[in-house]
Amino acid sequence: MGDSLKDYQFTVWGEFTPLALQHQAVNLGQGFPAFPAPSFIKEALYEGTMADHNQYARIQGFMPLVQQIATVYSRKYAREVNPLTEVLVTFGGSEGLTLAFLGLLNPGEEAVLFDPSFDLYYPQASLAGAKVTAVPMHAPVEGSTVWEIDWEAFESAFTPRTRLFVMNTPHNPLGKVYTPEELQRIADVLERFPDVWIISDEVYEHLVYGGREFRSIGTYGSLWSRCGMLSSAGKLFSVTGWKTGWVVGGEQLIKKLTLVKQWTTFTSNTPCQYAVCKALAIAEQPYLGFPTYYAWLHNEYDRKRLRLLTILSTCQVAELEPLQPEGGFFVIARIKSAPGLTAKDLENTSLDYALARWLTVQHRVTAIPCSSFFTAANKQIGQTFLRFALCKTDEDYEVAAQRLQCPH
Repeated sequence: MGDSLKDYQFTVWGEFTPLALQHQAVNLGQGFPAFPAPSFIKEALYEGTMADHNQYARIQGFMPLVQQIATVYSRKYAREVNPLTEVLVTFGGSEGLTLAFLGLLNPGEEAVLFDPSFDLYYPQASLAGAKVTAVPMHAPVEGSTVWEIDWEAFESAFTPRTRLFVMNTPHNPLGKVYTPEELQRIADVLERFPDVWIISDEVYEHLVYGGREFRSIGTYGSLWSRCGMLSSAGKLFSVTGWKTGWVVGGEQLIKKLTLVKQWTTFTSNTPCQYAVCKALAIAEQPYLGFPTYYAWLHNEYDRKRLRLLTILSTCQVAELEPLQPEGGFFVIARIKSAPGLTAKDLENTSLDYALARWLTVQHRVTAIPCSSFFTAANKQIGQTFLRFALCKTDEDYEVAAQRLQCPH
């Protein structure tokens, strides 16, 4: 059996969010956008409520929205996505994950995840009573930014009781985007285990840097029929509080997730679904001098990425080595030295937690210790890294640069 949910009652957010507030720190820890949503999606929400789209939608999603999602992903995946059977709207990507763990796993069955993973995955597996096998990622060697999969551990992780594999690309917290070669190698392993369902968390799918191309595991081989790809309007349109996401994938997988949704949340927020439907259409039109909203969004995050890389590489209060993220909302920085830390700061804690606390208290800039995303067996891999968010305002980064004593 997996860990009990009580083992996850104390979270990294429960410590560092209050600590940041207490010290009025610039919070570069949590991954929620600190800037306004685009006007077109806010206007669409008003339009939807005023048009009386305020009652229950169908369980699988507001019909115009699932049709729009199917249109978008039919192009993306180069296949015809059926809006009636291959799309499910959820309360954000997080509910999609919950439905997957509960709908695809029985108590005592096994799930395979990479380590580190977003900290929601393991507690949700525990809700299903599942055992998790964590496959470690190896940290980049000096001078590299590539996190390597332990392929031997990955291939040996699958057993006759494995029923679910969960991956995340672009990866939170690492910023890793799986290459076509890595995806093919993952797919080759999964083809040997036809009883394993696949969930790919792709909420950062539009944020891939350095000329890389985003690809989904569901487009490889024969995996589509047992694969579900998760995405979310929260990160795409800076409306995380709307909690509107979706799962696109094989019909039988969508059926299993829909059954759980029917007996839990039943349906998702109708006015928000209306607004997201409108926004997905508008996002493909010219926006603020860019050919599409997606192009504008990518430019904004790429610009913030370059600014944050400069701040971290020139920080004077600690020696940090930022790793160029390949995609997503975050920059990982290796802790090279932290001369300001005292022996007391390091008592009964790891280096990443000690430095994250010290930066928040002494310099009023908050990051998240990376070991919090690893299982106990692999925490040592993350103890020399901090995670910083890209989704804050330009003013936030200027204040952070001053507080970290970066040269002008």
